[in-house]
Amino acid sequence: MDVLKGRGAVVTGAASGIGKAIATAFVESGAGVLLCDLNAKALDAAACELGSRAIGRVTDVSDEAQVESAMRAARQAFGSLDIVVNCAGFGAIAPLTEISGDKWRSVQAVTLGGVFYGVKHGARQMLDQGRAGVIINISSVNGRQPGEGQAAYCAAKAGVDMITRCGALELGARGIRVVGIAPGLVETPLTRKELEDPAMRQLFFGIIPMGRAVAAEEIGAAAVFLASDHARSITGDTIAIDGGSLTRGYPALLTGVKKSS
Repeated sequence: MDVLKGRGAVVTGAASGIGKAIATAFVESGAGVLLCDLNAKALDAAACELGSRAIGRVTDVSDEAQVESAMRAARQAFGSLDIVVNCAGFGAIAPLTEISGDKWRSVQAVTLGGVFYGVKHGARQMLDQGRAGVIINISSVNGRQPGEGQAAYCAAKAGVDMITRCGALELGARGIRVVGIAPGLVETPLTRKELEDPAMRQLFFGIIPMGRAVAAEEIGAAAVFLASDHARSITGDTIAIDGGSLTRGYPALLTGVKKSS
């Protein structure tokens, strides 16, 4: 179904994992997509794989000028900027008392700052073109649920959730929806490698009622729905897609692994 036919989109963190799954779902739904990522090689491969409606652009989302330029480029390439997905982000696993100031700042700059710049400049392009749009922020269950050794990441994702709510409040009357998706454990090449460790696999699967990881394609399908007119009254909320993991505690990534090994 071409539910996004004729729409222009930006997806950050689009070279792999969740971002690539969302970009793929958008292209399959008829949208043109500007794929943004720092990994030039993976970005070129993803754009080539997705075909003529996909354009790769190396972008550092912690740099406001680069984000602004990407939003403008997408509008020029597709005729309008209708959808922005702020997916780029990363975390660091370390005890709160040991994480360095540099690591804290880098997590906040990308995972939180990149979302702020994406909302700010995506909205500016939408307002300037006079055509309503949708901004989707990829959060995490860790925006609501503390994780051992993840103070920087949890704080950043909690901030993402609040940017979503503030954006919806300020921009709703001007025709722009701002919504969020909070994935739990998603199966990607990175997590697949981590879950090869039996102790880590037991920790994660033990707190997921459905007993499995979320497929990246499920996040892509949810993003298509939220970006479409079928979700035209959904704004300001962050939807968890986590197999039910929020009904239990987050796995103890520091002490839990030690106990299991």
